[in-house]
Amino acid sequence: MSKIKTLVLFFLLISTLSIFGIDADLRSVEIDLFIRPDGKADIFYSLDWYVPTGDMSGFYFEGFGETPVFNYNMCFADLENNQRVPLEIIKINNNKYDIILADSRRFSGQAIYFLNYGAEFLQSGFIGLTVSNEFGELFYFDWAPVQWDESLEHRTLRIILPVTVAPDEDFWGFAEAIDLRTEQYVNSANKIDYFASEGDRGTYYFTIRFHQDNVSARSTQRIQFYIPKEFVPVNFDSIGFTDNSSSLQRSNRTDKTQQNKYTEPEITYSTAANFFNMPINQIIIFVVFLFITVFVIILKSRSFEIAVERAESIRWAGDNWTPPKLLVGSYQVDGKIAEDLHPIEAAMLLEVPIPKIVGVMLEGLKRQKILEVLKENPLQIKIVSSAKAESGYEELFLQAFDTKGNALSGLLSDFFEKVIANLQEKIWDCDLEETKEHYRKKLEKQSEQPEQEKRDRHYIYWISYHHVYYSNAYSGINLPEELSGNYQNFMSSSACFEGCFSPPSVGAGGVDACYSACHNACHNACHSACHSACHSACHSACHSACVSGGAH
Repeated sequence: MSKIKTLVLFFLLISTLSIFGIDADLRSVEIDLFIRPDGKADIFYSLDWYVPTGDMSGFYFEGFGETPVFNYNMCFADLENNQRVPLEIIKINNNKYDIILADSRRFSGQAIYFLNYGAEFLQSGFIGLTVSNEFGELFYFDWAPVQWDESLEHRTLRIILPVTVAPDEDFWGFAEAIDLRTEQYVNSANKIDYFASEGDRGTYYFTIRFHQDNVSARSTQRIQFYIPKEFVPVNFDSIGFTDNSSSLQRSNRTDKTQQNKYTEPEITYSTAANFFNMPINQIIIFVVFLFITVFVIILKSRSFEIAVERAESIRWAGDNWTPPKLLVGSYQVDGKIAEDLHPIEAAMLLEVPIPKIVGVMLEGLKRQKILEVLKENPLQIKIVSSAKAESGYEELFLQAFDTKGNALSGLLSDFFEKVIANLQEKIWDCDLEETKEHYRKKLEKQSEQPEQEKRDRHYIYWISYHHVYYSNAYSGINLPEELSGNYQNFMSSSACFEGCFSPPSVGAGGVDACYSACHNACHNACHSACHSACHSACHSACHSACVSGGAH
């Protein structure tokens, strides 16, 4: 055990030194924000990081007013040498997320992180209606992207309104025609431009660009503008009017500086935040943290052996796990089909609901006389055979139930993440639509006669898939809430809107761009013994200011 403790101590010391040895520079931030007619917003962040010294995994994302619902399909990082890596998004609290590369990956050099999430803008008051004595009934926009703890070369916010335009429109004339007005401080702090953004279906939307150069650390980019209500097709039926009619100024048609000088909104930072920003104090904190780490390891050494024995049962799934998606880049070969998918992988590819996929596994194991389903709501099973499951999926699935047969959401999430990771490897260069169509046809051809498909080693699960998919079997399965909700459910709305927007720089579009949330790193005894204490100490000492950043 002394050797193990020595190795753990060495690992933690090296990790601590690497954290403080990162020279990471966030060079620019670009945001695309699309206002939908139903009052929700699609928000895309593109973050250009450069790490000349050391290596980096991620950063903290916090300080936003909205509640983000992440679209994991479109959250990834593009590294050098055409590498695209999924992102793991860990919720720390309601206003803070840890954004890191999946699979414990790190990088040096350049990387562009892409984040995409949806948010309620109308209900949250970031957009709405107001009445001006002079200008009448107005649509207003009042929102700011997150602030960062370091200076930026530039920051650009593009707001795409659900207002259709011709691609060759005179956009300055159009802005004048719809009587677009901004607050004076917005004109002073930003270069403003107008253009058209192309949607997924060839429709063009009026876009306002707000650009800032040489952005100082912790500075805001609050944007406030107004347009007469009749020009903005947003459903305002669910809200009332807000008195936001401060002095309105028509947006300038040039980038010249206004007479009124831009004044940064006053932000008060705690004395503790200023203290931790001083280099000499950071060194002191580092030394103290080092001693705390050693002290925690000594205290935990007695329980370390127990932690090792229980390592397989430890999972770090989080309270808000979302069913993972696939990430499909630009490497697909037209017409290529992945023909060796397991039925469970095919179900994930076809976006079958998670409870249905659980039903397929249950039916397959039931047909093999390995288990019985005692209850569907809440789900409870009974193991009726001592025979060991033959496939890795079966073994991993059975591990997601406790001794009483109740489902464990953390281990069940690990099961689906394993499926998605394997599927990612199989289809990374395949034609996604052709592969989907192949398995739709394969599913239609299945029957309840297993003998016809015994040449397929997965025939039991193909039959189970067919049975569950085309019947009401297992329709009463009740899983923990975090295993049923995702981004697509949140963003679906009765106010359907054609032409969803995604910025061209992202390089992957629509719901077919998929994401693998790889939570299967650090599920070990070292995590159990040391992570909580070390994370709390480091977080409290080094990241107290409520702004995004903190590369690590």
